[in-house]
Amino acid sequence: MIGDPPMVDIISRSDWNARPPVSRQGTTWDARTEFIVHYSAGPTGQTPRQIQDHHMDGNGWADIGYNYLVDVEGNAYEGRGWLTVGAHAVGHNTSGIGVCFIGSDGDASDAAKTTIAALYNEANRLGGKTLTRRGHRDVNPTSCPGDDLHSWLHNGMPVD
Repeated sequence: MIGDPPMVDIISRSDWNARPPVSRQGTTWDARTEFIVHYSAGPTGQTPRQIQDHHMDGNGWADIGYNYLVDVEGNAYEGRGWLTVGAHAVGHNTSGIGVCFIGSDGDASDAAKTTIAALYNEANRLGGKTLTRRGHRDVNPTSCPGDDLHSWLHNGMPVD
């Protein structure tokens, strides 16, 4: 496990006023092998609902693409959840748990990084194994999750 970040409280879909998904596809912990970090590439003031609206109305997806989202204050938000296939990384949506930092390169605070690391630890605990840490750019041609988060991720996700 990475460092010793605290257990994470997750804000439920109902608490952030999520729209119901058009459809859902489940998966198993056996199929989960990766933890994929993203960024929204927008302002830190974006809300999960704004991201969901863009994914559903702009992209035509069934729901928000990510399994979880984390804001600059370190709040974690339930997206699709642990065992629902995401829409965040082509070819890795079943194997990967997608966690999105709400913001752009260099915006991730220590609180946000601590929460992302806590989500990683929780995924490993729930899955009973160590998931491979990846940035979105490690699996698809993109600059996501930016240089700061990508470097942090591959340097072991250190938290204070």
